[in-house]
Amino acid sequence: MAMLSSSLYYLMLMASGIFLIIGIKKDRINYIVSALWLSVIALLLHYQAAGGEILGSYFGYKNATIYGLNLIVMIITIICLFLKVPLFKNKKIRFITTLVTISIILGGLILIINLSINALFIENRRFGTPILQVATFKANEYCGYRYIFYKVTNDGKINYMCPDHYLIFPSTGVINTSPEYVLKNLLIDLQNKNVKK
Repeated sequence: MAMLSSSLYYLMLMASGIFLIIGIKKDRINYIVSALWLSVIALLLHYQAAGGEILGSYFGYKNATIYGLNLIVMIITIICLFLKVPLFKNKKIRFITTLVTISIILGGLILIINLSINALFIENRRFGTPILQVATFKANEYCGYRYIFYKVTNDGKINYMCPDHYLIFPSTGVINTSPEYVLKNLLIDLQNKNVKK
């Protein structure tokens, strides 16, 4: 099932990209609108498959790349529509469309940066170890957010990712003194795997 859904995301990305290129080359708005709909549907399906979260174990390199490219296609189609539809060429509406375009570009850029930071965090961990998402009741000195992600790196250190440290971008770092619940869950799993070897 996972392979089928992954293939569907690839196909939708390719189809929306092809429709966008044809729409720009032939100056046809209907192809651009088709590309927009395909990319929006692909983004929504991908987001739903991730459990409604951008940060987490779902968006590794492959899924983050597909999602990011779909996001770029969607942004380009919206900009093309703003430039080609005669209604948006009115001077009063042009100011609003410019603000909307800038907001969409900035929002997309922030989302792509978040996906990249998450993918780097998820993929660069010791093989076979889980990503642990922990809810805390008290603020930590390294993260004021309620949910923190932990992992074990290849050199045995415990890293964290704070989803909302900078209000926009997640932060990552190494924990020198790990909380007991993290040591208990991550290191016991590591010891069990080492015993089996």
